[in-house]
Amino acid sequence: MPTPAKGMSTRAAQAEQTRQQILDTAQRLFLELGYNATSLQMIADELGLTKAAVYYHFRAKGDILHAAMRPGFRRMETLLDDADAIRGRRARIEHVVNGFADFLVSNRHYTVMASTDPDARLSKSHEEMAAMRQRGLTLFYGERPTAAERVAYSTALLMPEALPQLVDLSDEALGEALRSTMLRILRAPRS
Repeated sequence: MPTPAKGMSTRAAQAEQTRQQILDTAQRLFLELGYNATSLQMIADELGLTKAAVYYHFRAKGDILHAAMRPGFRRMETLLDDADAIRGRRARIEHVVNGFADFLVSNRHYTVMASTDPDARLSKSHEEMAAMRQRGLTLFYGERPTAAERVAYSTALLMPEALPQLVDLSDEALGEALRSTMLRILRAPRS
């Protein structure tokens, strides 16, 4: 759990701690029950809080999901920033694929929940994900990707959808399968 910033009041530190507890509890319940089946009242009950206390920190359940996804977005943004500095399309693609596969493996349970629960997809994170997807496409293939490149990129981004059928794989096997498959897909020929 993050420690309060120096100079942060005790009240502010306590509010931040409560916010983090709500977030942690919600994530656990989302994984156990699914996003749709988890209510704000359930989150409040788990923590011994009122529903109003949860609303004080998060205006809606979707805001909790967005907050839970935010560290992943930052990790992907950093991955794209790093790739932007790499010369050569193949090296950039390999760097992003390795980072994306590692991310999917380390967050596989959450990714499975997000890919199988339709309501989890409707969060306000959609615009942020769309912008990141476009940035990756441009980073890989330039401003004018071919139809084959666009199809390859879109197909590679569907890998999280396959995770519910791959729960039997070890982390190592899953990571290797994701890497090799995405690399084959993303080496689309220029037309």
